[in-house]
Amino acid sequence: MVAERLPLHGFVLVGGQSSRMGQDKAMLVFRGQPMAEIAIDKLKEVCEVVSVVGNRDDLAAFAPVAHEQRTGCGPAAGVEAGVSTALQEWALFIPVDAPFVPAELLHTWAQQALVMAQDGVSVLFAEAMQPAFCMVRRNHAPKLQSLLESGERRLMRVLDQLGEVYVYRVEDARAAEWFRNLNTPEELAAAEAASY
Repeated sequence: MVAERLPLHGFVLVGGQSSRMGQDKAMLVFRGQPMAEIAIDKLKEVCEVVSVVGNRDDLAAFAPVAHEQRTGCGPAAGVEAGVSTALQEWALFIPVDAPFVPAELLHTWAQQALVMAQDGVSVLFAEAMQPAFCMVRRNHAPKLQSLLESGERRLMRVLDQLGEVYVYRVEDARAAEWFRNLNTPEELAAAEAASY
């Protein structure tokens, strides 16, 4: 358990197509619990307010749903929707398909980003940039909208254009396991059997 929740609106990104998995990842049961619920529970330890973002009214039983206004834009559309509807000054985003990332790590990153991210943007780095793990201040909503309307779709490029990005580097030998996405049935089976 983390020490205290932070003044953040946490969002779980659930807008993906789950094409490689062959079934919806948000409702996929992992170790006895839907993946969306795992991510929501994690954010509830860290953030004052928690929602899911994506056009998924079926997930409203788990948390309020923020709807994306664009289709075919990938996770950038989810970030735009979350930032536009955030009830706190900062919005924190995580993907639905990374169940091993510890809530304690998210809390430590968020605490530092609230102080260090002077331009209101932060991203986790764990062996590579992890743009789906990002924090964005609510005042960036108009710029996000403008960038997506201009045709920009790649989330890291969108975040880079909002201002200087505070990169939080995960220095832990377990990072490769923590940030392993579950995209295929084989990856899911391997993760179910893993000891971490």
